[in-house]
Amino acid sequence: MLSRFRPMLFGLLIFVGGPSGRCEGIAPHLRIGLMQGRSEVSFSAPAGLAVHSLRGTDALAIVPTGETWSIRPPSVDPGQRGKGEGKALQLVSSNGALTEVSEAIVRLVPPEGAIVTIHGVEGHWDKRTSRDYRGVIEVISGSGQLTVVNMVDVENYLRGVVPSEMPATYPLSALQAQAVAARGQALIKAGRHRAEGFDLCSDQHCQVYGGATIEDAKADQAVSSTFGEVLVNDGRLADTLYSSNCGGHTANNEDYWPDAAPKTYLRGQPDFEPDSKVNTPFPLTERQARDYLKYAPPVNCNQPAYARTEKIRWWSVVRTEELEEKIREAVGDFGSLMELRVVDRAPSGLVRAVAVIGTRRLVKLQGGAAIRKALGGLNSASFAIATYHDNRGMPVAFAIWGAGWGHQVGMCQVGAAGLADRQWDYRQILSKYYNGCRLERRY
Repeated sequence: MLSRFRPMLFGLLIFVGGPSGRCEGIAPHLRIGLMQGRSEVSFSAPAGLAVHSLRGTDALAIVPTGETWSIRPPSVDPGQRGKGEGKALQLVSSNGALTEVSEAIVRLVPPEGAIVTIHGVEGHWDKRTSRDYRGVIEVISGSGQLTVVNMVDVENYLRGVVPSEMPATYPLSALQAQAVAARGQALIKAGRHRAEGFDLCSDQHCQVYGGATIEDAKADQAVSSTFGEVLVNDGRLADTLYSSNCGGHTANNEDYWPDAAPKTYLRGQPDFEPDSKVNTPFPLTERQARDYLKYAPPVNCNQPAYARTEKIRWWSVVRTEELEEKIREAVGDFGSLMELRVVDRAPSGLVRAVAVIGTRRLVKLQGGAAIRKALGGLNSASFAIATYHDNRGMPVAFAIWGAGWGHQVGMCQVGAAGLADRQWDYRQILSKYYNGCRLERRY
């Protein structure tokens, strides 16, 4: 029984890294990290479950329907740190009965197709603290703390990703495009948390995964109708990056991540069609960019029905001392802030470099991610800056206004919804945002 739940990490990595082809009907399994560093894990199961060790087929315990049990790590003798743990992992029933488990890993195995509820997992968006998961839950003990991992196949994983990353109220073809992009991200990123005992985390660093709690019928349809489909480029899995709102133009991947190798299918392009009434002349000069960022043109991602207005255009005014503090956290001491200046802007409007002019030294911020963080967590890296001075000519505040939400590379999610409203199907949407890629069913 347990053999089918063995970790498939190494097989998965070989699968996604190899040449194109099919493994008909068999979705690879993933290990999704749900929680780390916990002193106790509580769980229940609507249909009951069995607690197993990694050895043998007999269950260590049977958890009845509706009961909440917990697992506690072994206590660690300070003299034994680094030498292994001296006491057994503890399984506590709903009435307080304690069972000691001599192994460092247990698995919570529900009946086929049923779910396990893990208590204390806070959702990324909905903030619910009890969440349901399909597949098997593995609880791993180490150094007196517990890690919780969900072992689930890719397709069931996507049922918890698609409505977490894109509202299930979006049109079906946009959700289908999201399913294909998210499937590609799951496969290409698998193993990035291998040193921590799982393939992917459940947050934005990998993809937001809300488990069975977030599942939705329309999102499920998007997943099932694209079963096994991914985008490939030159015979290899494409890195199908996506972000919420491109603001009117997507970006080259190396413009945002300067250390990344340019990808031919992640090229910046206007998020509007030739028949639209957008008069912005890309590429933009600095003056044109400053004007363009002040108004919201009728681009695909300008969709009030699907996204708040501040996702297409946003602005803020920040006092100099507040901005100084944020920049110091990122780059160290540079003295007093005298000026911020955009010194390199990509043709798409995305800022590639900013000069921070201080009284002690000049600092150059490079790369969209670093720039956004240093300037206090900007909504995107497509922005312009203006300085307000006092009567002595000293800067007292900075106005920052910009376009879009996220890294702006790859698929624009709100733009996909706008195209879906124009009756584009998901294949057309994917072709627009990942130009030159081919849709292929991998399993």
